[in-house]
Amino acid sequence: MATYKDIKGTSIQVVSSDPTNPVLGQIWYNTTSQTLKAFKVGSTASWATGGNLTTARKQLGGCGTQTAGLAFGGSFGPPGMSNATEEYNGSSWTAGGNLPAVKLQMGSAGTQTAGLSFGGRVPGSPDVTSTTEEYNGSAWTGGGAMNTARQALGGCGIQTAALGFGGTPGNVTATEEYNGSSWTNGGALNTGKGYLAGAGTQTAGLSIGGNPTPAGDTSEEYNGSSWTNGGTLNTKRNSLAGAGTQTAALAFGGQPPQTAATEEYNGTAWTSVSNMNLAKSDNAGDGSQTVALTFGGLSSDNQTNLVATEEYGINPATVTLSGS
Repeated sequence: MATYKDIKGTSIQVVSSDPTNPVLGQIWYNTTSQTLKAFKVGSTASWATGGNLTTARKQLGGCGTQTAGLAFGGSFGPPGMSNATEEYNGSSWTAGGNLPAVKLQMGSAGTQTAGLSFGGRVPGSPDVTSTTEEYNGSAWTGGGAMNTARQALGGCGIQTAALGFGGTPGNVTATEEYNGSSWTNGGALNTGKGYLAGAGTQTAGLSIGGNPTPAGDTSEEYNGSSWTNGGTLNTKRNSLAGAGTQTAALAFGGQPPQTAATEEYNGTAWTSVSNMNLAKSDNAGDGSQTVALTFGGLSSDNQTNLVATEEYGINPATVTLSGS
């Protein structure tokens, strides 16, 4: 008779706390609760409260993972803009190196130690920018400028292989690819829009929601050269956040009005899942479909900038041992 190790290639782990990112079929014994636990199809997911940002803000950039997140820029006004960077360790935020200049509504990609900020809104006239900044875990340095200056654009990928798409003014269709030093033009979106979210990679990207309102429930998929229409969101919205991959994405927050709605994408269709604890728009996000993070944003009163952080995760099914 085959054992669990024969089937899975590993023994059942004995741990004091549940794993943060279990895989389908994984089994472990939790010594704290004295329970045998398994991750299976049908396990539910929900949002839990995390550590607050140091600076309340909306329209900020974000990248990384749930236990190694990065927040940068944004608005703490009106009318103030921020250049502050904060790093998340899974429970609290600490100050990182400031952006070279204040900026909001930028595109974002990368990780906590290799982050990327591109485009956005800045003080002055014109108030949109094409600048790119790269983060090394402690400081930001200038990267190659985008070909099209814009704000409220979508982004995804990593620092050396990023994708920027859409944005305003003008609800543009322009898509650009970054190689770690310069941007080149890619295939245009089918529908020009701004205030959209992104997920995935440079060669398998996902555009989610956005303005104008008639297109706020659409998604598009990028294959490295062109975009095709994807599934329709259940909640039409802009100014939302996204996480995950093209075939396993998460969309959360947005407006109008501010919403707590969360949806999962399987590469074909969107499914509504557990709402965030707070309805908000202009929030940032990072992580995967099963282990995501959202932070900052504008509250449902349309006036209050938020410090709130929420963590999304799967609640695995539990089997209690006899006599435990």
